[in-house]
Amino acid sequence: MTTQTNYGRARILPNLIGVLVLAFPALAACGEEIDETLDMPADGLVAVENVAGTVVFATWDRAAVQIKGEAGNSVEDVEINATSRGVEVRVLNRKGQRRVDATDLRLLIPVNAVVEAETVSADISVEGSHGESVVLHTVSGDLEVAARPQRVDLHSVSGDIEFEGAVSRSSFKTVSGEITIVGASGEISANTVSGHVTLEAGEVSEGRFEAVSGDLMLALALADGGRLACDSMSGDIKLSLPSAQKAEFMAQSFSGSLHTDFGNSIRVSRGPGVILEHREGENGAKIRLESFSGDISIRSSR
Repeated sequence: MTTQTNYGRARILPNLIGVLVLAFPALAACGEEIDETLDMPADGLVAVENVAGTVVFATWDRAAVQIKGEAGNSVEDVEINATSRGVEVRVLNRKGQRRVDATDLRLLIPVNAVVEAETVSADISVEGSHGESVVLHTVSGDLEVAARPQRVDLHSVSGDIEFEGAVSRSSFKTVSGEITIVGASGEISANTVSGHVTLEAGEVSEGRFEAVSGDLMLALALADGGRLACDSMSGDIKLSLPSAQKAEFMAQSFSGSLHTDFGNSIRVSRGPGVILEHREGENGAKIRLESFSGDISIRSSR
């Protein structure tokens, strides 16, 4: 069974008529206020869909979610559904609308709630979540997360991604946006086309980083038996490791330079490029770095 609240045409129309009569110029600024609080499981799901505007998640110590905001003038309905899993919020704009006005949503959620949000151009931020996962997808919006969930999955096409906190399983993807990651550990993957990836991580067990023209700037420690793979076409790869890092190193740049504090790079005997093949200790960890025309740097953080 679900409980549904609609902030839509039926409630907005009388307000719009009143505005037209009293002050026509104020019509463009008119919007329906949203203010609902619903009970939900403390570790339940809060899911939001919004096209334009902002979606802001913050936490509190109640087993309930509070939704506040203002619907844009292009909105037909804001559906708020309470289900057995948690709460779902969907912003529905009128069909055929050329311009979609911003709808700003502010949500207070249980600290252990699962967070999911999907937008087109709306920015999304999450602060304080300790739940099982935070999953955010957008097209041109920015994603900003300061939290300590078990897993994060953040995808944007042209928007920037920022994560700070702690997480043991994480995935980050953009096309042209920048990716900044502070505090992740365990399993990490980051993929971009023209954006840069900046990482300050703890101990990584499995890392996968890919870019086409963007740079990879990574500071981490690789766990015993861990795997780290970095691939770039024309971007640079800059890797910082602890001075005591043990691993089997393999790195190659076809037309760029290769500088390392671990072993020595040499020119390829046949064909262009430089290569590094080096083993430091016997802990089973493997590090592989490849770039076509970008430079590769492997430095000790000492």
